[in-house]
Amino acid sequence: MKTHFSRSLFCAFVFFSASVFSQTAEIVKLLNDNLKNDLEIKIEYNHFGDTIKIVKPYTVIGDILKVELEYQGENGHYIEQQEVPLNKITAIGKDINVILDTEESAVKINRKYIGKSSAEAEYNGVYNMFFTGIRFQKHNKHFGEALQKAFEKAGYKIELGSWYD
Repeated sequence: MKTHFSRSLFCAFVFFSASVFSQTAEIVKLLNDNLKNDLEIKIEYNHFGDTIKIVKPYTVIGDILKVELEYQGENGHYIEQQEVPLNKITAIGKDINVILDTEESAVKINRKYIGKSSAEAEYNGVYNMFFTGIRFQKHNKHFGEALQKAFEKAGYKIELGSWYD
């Protein structure tokens, strides 16, 4: 009897874990697909004055969402890694960028500057917003809604904030 109960409990845990994993996989897929699509958009005027390249696409390891992007433009040339625990994300919204709002100081940022002296070569900090790099797509509130649903299915409740094009 005890073995049967243990086996049932184990099967339930495996099923739940697989379900949560598949939903974090959906979060990653949505972010990577939309970032890739965004980077393919050719615009006449880039008011950001930079270009973005994907160094390491979005991943979830444990419950940590990570991405590594390369920026090159008016503000310099650097590679930035951002990471945030999924349970610290409170909302998704769009102003100039698609942003994941988080609890205070939940986003870890590591920025390595290229071509700077060693004293200025690296920045490490924390922030309360996770900038996704998705910024040129218009009329894409459906992306925010889909991402909100993927978070919910993975067991994380986030709000859909303001969405401005």
